[in-house]
Amino acid sequence: MDYKNINNLLEKYWEGESSLQEEETLRQYFNNGNVAPELEQYQSLFQFFKEEQDVMVSDDFEKRLLLQIEEEQKVVPAKVRKLSWMTSIRAIAAVGIILMGAVFVFQNLEPEEKDVWAKYEVEDEQAAIEATKAALALLSGKMKKGSKKATKGFSEMKSVTKKALK
Repeated sequence: MDYKNINNLLEKYWEGESSLQEEETLRQYFNNGNVAPELEQYQSLFQFFKEEQDVMVSDDFEKRLLLQIEEEQKVVPAKVRKLSWMTSIRAIAAVGIILMGAVFVFQNLEPEEKDVWAKYEVEDEQAAIEATKAALALLSGKMKKGSKKATKGFSEMKSVTKKALK
């Protein structure tokens, strides 16, 4: 199957507009092992779907789960804590004191202290573009790092799920 057709099917898939037949075409493409290098990032997702499709829950799974939940509830009894009206008054008074202190501090700030962010304003259009590019590059790096952690967590969750279902 050609690269352009797969890209079109992927776009429809991510938009939620693909048919079942188109989704099956994507599954077959990504599970046959001959995937274009640009699309390899999606291969693990479709392989995961294939593996999870074969996972079966044992007949006594529900019973074992309910027993485990009941055992955990017996071990950790729920704590009931009653709040007296005096505790509520103290909490309200503490919040009021903090709010009054914040109002006092912000009213007494010097004008130059209020415009702290003014020194970060960019007057030159080119400098603004460069600053935006740098911020987006930083954001992209953080997103990639987060994506890697999510993928790692996803695979760990998959292995724990398989162990629990056995």
